[in-house]
Amino acid sequence: MLSGVMQHLRGSVRRVARTAMLSVGAVIMLLIGLMFLTLAAWLYLVTVTSTMTAALILGAGYLGAGFVMLAIAGSNGNPSASKQKADAPQAQEHDGAKNLVVAFLAGITAGQKARR
Repeated sequence: MLSGVMQHLRGSVRRVARTAMLSVGAVIMLLIGLMFLTLAAWLYLVTVTSTMTAALILGAGYLGAGFVMLAIAGSNGNPSASKQKADAPQAQEHDGAKNLVVAFLAGITAGQKARR
């Protein structure tokens, strides 16, 4: 029984480690791609405009993207779902706790009947 749990745990750890490694690799590749795109944009903007204007355009673009990402990260997700949760969170939580207690008592009763 314990070996089955350990095998399941090892499999879960392997999946998490694999996902983490692939995610880190993907982030590194995305950053390298972003650097090349930034360099290409810089070279194009310098040929079209002055150096100062190119720096201002790229800086404003990155600053705007950063603010958008911060806004997305700070949002709570779906606002209508949070309203629904605010209306009746008590009933759902109590139903889950009630079901848990009922299941626990049913297990105790079944165990007592099995002994007899």
